[in-house]
Amino acid sequence: MPIWRALNNLRWFWRRPLKLAVFAIVTVIVLYPKVWLLPIAFERYGDMNSVLDPDHPELAPLEESVRDSLPTDAQTEDALPIVQKVVCERIPYAWDWEVWGVCEYLPTVDEVFEQGREDCDGRAVVAASLLRRLGYDAWLVSDLLHVWVETPEGETMSPTGGEKTFVGTETGTLATVSPRVIRNLARGFSYGVAVFPLIRELIILATLCVLTVQPWSSVWRRVAGCLLLWVALDMLRGAGKQAALDGRILDIVRTWIGIAVAVAGWLVLAVRVGGPRPRCAVKRPE
Repeated sequence: MPIWRALNNLRWFWRRPLKLAVFAIVTVIVLYPKVWLLPIAFERYGDMNSVLDPDHPELAPLEESVRDSLPTDAQTEDALPIVQKVVCERIPYAWDWEVWGVCEYLPTVDEVFEQGREDCDGRAVVAASLLRRLGYDAWLVSDLLHVWVETPEGETMSPTGGEKTFVGTETGTLATVSPRVIRNLARGFSYGVAVFPLIRELIILATLCVLTVQPWSSVWRRVAGCLLLWVALDMLRGAGKQAALDGRILDIVRTWIGIAVAVAGWLVLAVRVGGPRPRCAVKRPE
């Protein structure tokens, strides 16, 4: 393809930023087709507790259901399982790409009730708001895989038991950086790959292959590189759910092996073997 060869004949300081920009645009559109929600999501995750609203009127029937099940001298730990049960019954589970069309979004209480369904973060928002309405202290926490609710007396909304990477505080979200964050990243990434719609992932994969392949490389290198990327995607999807849910060492290792295979596939496509790239010949005047 002449256009593709011409693009790859550009100087590296033009070619690489251009390819990176194309890949970034495609990736953002695939993950966040409603791009206007992206800055809103970043802002809200910067202060997770800002979306809590214990005074929302839709919480009134949930509060009544919880109080009907609680003894008069109930403590916070007594309310936690009841709140989880009530919220899960009222808010059916649905992925963010089904509700919002994007890969990740932290909704307000009003948005959750407006949509009528949500995933773990939306349910946690309602649960934390409900606990505050009941007079208990509660805040949002996340381990990059799951969002749940923490209180001084315990946790609710299916805590994973992993290290909390993000913790909602009165002054904003507190991010914890430690070696265990790498494990959280692996679990969260693999689980996200495993449950995200395959067709969207294939669009990103195809874009990566097209942008990376060398026009002057052999057919077998192109086929081998694309196959390695496909194998890596399949490995990540296969290992993702189990590694994220129970954190087994074997599945976490499979996740990192999948990432390594993806890097190997990209290198097979990207690294040029042989002499310099052929340049367009310049005809000299006779």
